[in-house]
Amino acid sequence: MLVFRDTTERQRMEKELLKMEKLQSLGVLAGGIAHDFNNFLTGIIGNLSLAKMDVQPGHPVGRALGEMEKAALRAKDLT
Repeated sequence: MLVFRDTTERQRMEKELLKMEKLQSLGVLAGGIAHDFNNFLTGIIGNLSLAKMDVQPGHPVGRALGEMEKAALRAKDLT
């Protein structure tokens, strides 16, 4: 007596599960990178704020520091 079973659906499900696990791992990795990048940006923003305190109001360097701070804040929002 012979019994045949179609395992096509099971194989497809296993491949789909493996794909989902890989995507989940990729998401965890991306989240870790974003977190680390956000930490770097926090240090940059803090130092820019401190540097702005040492510059006279209206000085071109102060304006440049302000623009850099805005850009860093936008990058932080992006992460």
